[in-house]
Amino acid sequence: MIDLDAVGQTALGVAYVRAYESLRRDALFADPLAVALFDSALTDPDGTLRPMPPVTDAAGRERRGMYHWIVARTLFLDELFRSAARDGIEQFVILGSGLDARAFRLELGPAAVVYELDRPPVVEVKEALVAEHELVATTGRRVVQADLISDWLPPLLEAGLHTDEPTCWLAEGLLVYLEPDVARRVIDTIGQASASGSQVGVTVRSTRRTRTDGPFAQVAALWHEDPGIVGRFTDTGWTCELTDTVSVLAAAGRAVDAELVGPGTADDGSAGPSASLLAGRFESRSVGRAD
Repeated sequence: MIDLDAVGQTALGVAYVRAYESLRRDALFADPLAVALFDSALTDPDGTLRPMPPVTDAAGRERRGMYHWIVARTLFLDELFRSAARDGIEQFVILGSGLDARAFRLELGPAAVVYELDRPPVVEVKEALVAEHELVATTGRRVVQADLISDWLPPLLEAGLHTDEPTCWLAEGLLVYLEPDVARRVIDTIGQASASGSQVGVTVRSTRRTRTDGPFAQVAALWHEDPGIVGRFTDTGWTCELTDTVSVLAAAGRAVDAELVGPGTADDGSAGPSASLLAGRFESRSVGRAD
């Protein structure tokens, strides 16, 4: 049994989706760690991938929408890393890395280093799984044990990060689980540690209301108030662009029902957007930071 706390357990849900996608004949990516964890749970004895349950009710729509969201954000952030590598960036930092396997499946160049930062209990679980399944990294990989609620930059610097060189940062499914003031400090620290030309990829929480009796109610209960992610990045020197699930999957050749991932009901009862994907580029430290 994998021993993780409630937030850590969410990494298993993401890995489950990535495993299913990896096993599809039309897979848009392949995640070796996720497959190692869930292959036997997703396939029949003959190796055939079990079909997804049909969408017949609200719970089914939520599950299918979540599947599309996780696949889309994986693709989007994969491409962010690849694009950064093409731009010559050699430092990649994954904050709250969980069971992220990009260091085991992306080719980012011979000098590239992926820094995976997470809390010690999560790191211990992941490293045990990596060893158990004999996974081999496809790029340089350094594991950093730190908690984002504390001063996490010094351990990253000790691991070898150079703040005078551009970095590509990733915060996937992360900021929503942090108290708003902590999330804002994380964003500020990213800016403080970024040289001109750095890039960032972030998932931005949807304003859609999750049903209290829905399949993700327990996960949603862990979410915190939106800290103003887009505005904070903009105010601290980043030029940001947003996209969404439907656009990302369409660009990859997969059409999805927009009703599953499109506008829903916001907390105030108005129409609210689905979750968004942010890509940002940092050009200067001269921009004043928000208080």
